[in-house]
Amino acid sequence: MEHHCSNCNIYTKQQSCPLCKRQLSSEHEATPNYPVYVSNLARRSFAQRIVLFIAIFIISTCILINLLTTPDELWVFYIIGPVVYVVLLINHTILSRAHVGSKLIFQVIALSAMLVVLDAASGNTRWSIHYVIPFLVTLSTLLVTLVVLRKPMKWREYLGYMLTMVVLGFLPVLLFVSSLSYVLWPSAMTGLYALLTLIGMVLFANKSMKNEIVRRFHF
Repeated sequence: MEHHCSNCNIYTKQQSCPLCKRQLSSEHEATPNYPVYVSNLARRSFAQRIVLFIAIFIISTCILINLLTTPDELWVFYIIGPVVYVVLLINHTILSRAHVGSKLIFQVIALSAMLVVLDAASGNTRWSIHYVIPFLVTLSTLLVTLVVLRKPMKWREYLGYMLTMVVLGFLPVLLFVSSLSYVLWPSAMTGLYALLTLIGMVLFANKSMKNEIVRRFHF
């Protein structure tokens, strides 16, 4: 422990001051104050907890109001879906240090889930499954493709995310086949775009990229 000499204004580990030889007792002891450093990670973590607490407050309050006023009409789902999505948007996409490809895929899944909840709450007409989700998957696949084309040196970094989007492109087709969706052309368009994207990756990729695609699909 360091001792402080008020006469000489120095700190020393000795019991007496090396300059004035004054005995330093506990009443003269002091530890220099250093500025507290708060890392960016700690700030982000604190901000994420604040966002989560606000979301929990909003959702719980709305649930209570809904049950006390109109229990036969569950309008609270119109709030739960967007609030949960905003939390995921802020905490995972804005404040998170995750990869851009990971953020994009996560947004596709989170936004699709929110739209399905809103669709179900508004009468379950399946507009989210018929139209919105296929266009959302197509747009996201296009964005990842543009990123790879603009940064060809980072193709290996984005390849896994691009292949994931291609797989998601066939999801609307599976929804149609399973009769969850009965509008064919959006699903067919998304599946076709995913197939053309995969074919284009194989045809125009260099040898190392082709080998990586083959390895990912275990051909």
